[in-house]
Amino acid sequence: MKIHRLAPLLLLVAAPPCPAGDWPTFGYDARRSGWARSEVILNRENVGGLVLKWKTTVENEPKSLAALTAPIVVTDVRTGGERRARKDLVYVAGTGDVFYAIDAANGEIFWEKQFKTDVVNKVPGMWLCPKGLNATPTVDVSKNTIYAVSTDGRLYALDLATGEEKYRSQQWVPAFAKAWSLNRIGDVLYTTLSQNCGDTVSGVSSIDVSNPENIVIRVWRATPEHGAGVWGRGGAAIGKDGGIYAGTGDAPYNPGLRIFGNTMFRLNPDTLELEDYFTPANWEYVWKRDFDITASAVVLEYKGRELVVIGGKEGVLYLMDAENMGGLTHHDNLYTTPLLSNDDEWFEAKGLWGGFSSYVDARGKVWVYAPTWGPMSAQAPDFPIVNGPNPNGSVMAFTVADHPESGKPYLKPEWVSGDSAVPEPVAIANDVAFVLSNGENARQSINAGIMPFGEFNSEELLKDTQRIEHEDKARLRALDAQTGKALYDSGPDAFETWSHFTGIAVADGQIYAVDFSSTLYCFGLPEE
Repeated sequence: MKIHRLAPLLLLVAAPPCPAGDWPTFGYDARRSGWARSEVILNRENVGGLVLKWKTTVENEPKSLAALTAPIVVTDVRTGGERRARKDLVYVAGTGDVFYAIDAANGEIFWEKQFKTDVVNKVPGMWLCPKGLNATPTVDVSKNTIYAVSTDGRLYALDLATGEEKYRSQQWVPAFAKAWSLNRIGDVLYTTLSQNCGDTVSGVSSIDVSNPENIVIRVWRATPEHGAGVWGRGGAAIGKDGGIYAGTGDAPYNPGLRIFGNTMFRLNPDTLELEDYFTPANWEYVWKRDFDITASAVVLEYKGRELVVIGGKEGVLYLMDAENMGGLTHHDNLYTTPLLSNDDEWFEAKGLWGGFSSYVDARGKVWVYAPTWGPMSAQAPDFPIVNGPNPNGSVMAFTVADHPESGKPYLKPEWVSGDSAVPEPVAIANDVAFVLSNGENARQSINAGIMPFGEFNSEELLKDTQRIEHEDKARLRALDAQTGKALYDSGPDAFETWSHFTGIAVADGQIYAVDFSSTLYCFGLPEE
């Protein structure tokens, strides 16, 4: 195992269950597991009784398809002042550079903040580059601080109880960069960058704010020029030794020229130097088909080994040893699943998207959940349980096991959910898998199909208005985490509209989600 200087801090902030039912970062923890280990109220026996407890619409200017970030939850916040009390607060940031703290008990806005910027956007944004606040914030409970990145690329450190700035905002990434969910080790924050928005080179960036008067910023570039965006919505995952894990999108693969398209990588948390990586042997096919690594990695443990799971639009999952991701050739990982989705080889609306999740059940089995868009592939492995047809998408569940032939860890198929159009990353609590079907129009082009490599006309891309104007809505479901059986469905009318590239939070007996109408929803058990 590689030991880094920041590893002891990571053990404090990422490994133990979050205090008091918090959900302090995208995917619950630094590993992006989605496993709410501290949740004690919701379970398989009672989630069928969930109701929509409240919804709150906030003032925010949507940018292209984006509106609000995934929710963050901190319980027992000492509010002080005239309203001296302890409150559970839900935090969401908006694309229009707004930030809200909302009372988890009743949905009332507790405080709000408008980020200010002097940067002028001279070129209109679109859904690839919405040019608005995009990164889900992250919390340091020990410092009573929540961190967010505004449209102009400045990092804000806000007091959890008041929204006051702990110190003057710091320039971190370029203005209009497309930054993704923040992650943290101690006083060092990490974000990923994609699609060269704001003329920003894709990769990973860190900022050390241990001394706000002398900040240190580092950047790892996935390629010297354009492409290879790191755009899984959960940003980077962090392993137990501090390793930074993520995957890149379209670009050639030429390590001699430091070009790492379609590559899963690990960076040193102190220096952001590349430590190891895995690139599929069929990388050229993946590149020409525009099969970006669209999903965020999840880091998990199995029999004392740390493993990494990731995948993308091609429709297969990769399982890697965190300490030896691609072997000597960098093309040899532990296991690659058969094709799970995308028989049609589309570059849009099919394959694996969002991010993966993992938990350990009472018997010690390690589970992995994959949001899958489009119908299940004819080449998919034999899942013992299939919960009905799933033409639009599904959640696929696996356990990590030793392969009967190779003896190496692999992903053993367990179940496939019913239809989901289309699933966001799964959250797990007490053997319940919560999934938001976001309802968005996942098409990206006028004539969907195979990417015409080298001949694609940008005029074929759908405009924001074309993707926005549809009537489908998001819906929340709860599934048995071990069978995929449906336990709860919010129905088609609980949400005002659809959502895009977001996530859910589970904390203290309540589930939180957002949609394009800039509305935050709270589901929970009815009051006795």
